[in-house]
Amino acid sequence: MLLLFGQHLTRIAALTTHAVSAVGEDTFLTLDLTSIPLPASLASLLADLRDMPAPTNWAANPAQDWLFPGGRPGRHLSATVIGRRLAAHHSPNRPARATALVALAQDLPPAVLGPMLGLHPVTAAHGRRRASTDWTAYLEARLTAPPR
Repeated sequence: MLLLFGQHLTRIAALTTHAVSAVGEDTFLTLDLTSIPLPASLASLLADLRDMPAPTNWAANPAQDWLFPGGRPGRHLSATVIGRRLAAHHSPNRPARATALVALAQDLPPAVLGPMLGLHPVTAAHGRRRASTDWTAYLEARLTAPPR
């Protein structure tokens, strides 16, 4: 989710099992208000995490349906723990997130990207600037192009 959607580790850590849903053969991830279709490989991993039974050693304090449950009852993994695990696999989170946002910003305007991923409008616009793509040239070309 970090590499595909450029999400902060704090948001990834706090995802619940309800954020992953299946409709027919398709699996979706809801990050803000928009359900995003997932590639098959990520969909199967998240479906496995969603369908795992709650830890049985928490009988006195049941799990809270976290996608990434932590070691303490009712708590999810911390962003720090996830960051350390990613770093152990040579995937530093800040550069990975920035790269993912730039890649997405090349294909989507900030007005679409922000609400889809739950990003602040300034963050979405910053990703567009980093991608060095600007839709104003396209709009100007459309306005000045002769009709067919």
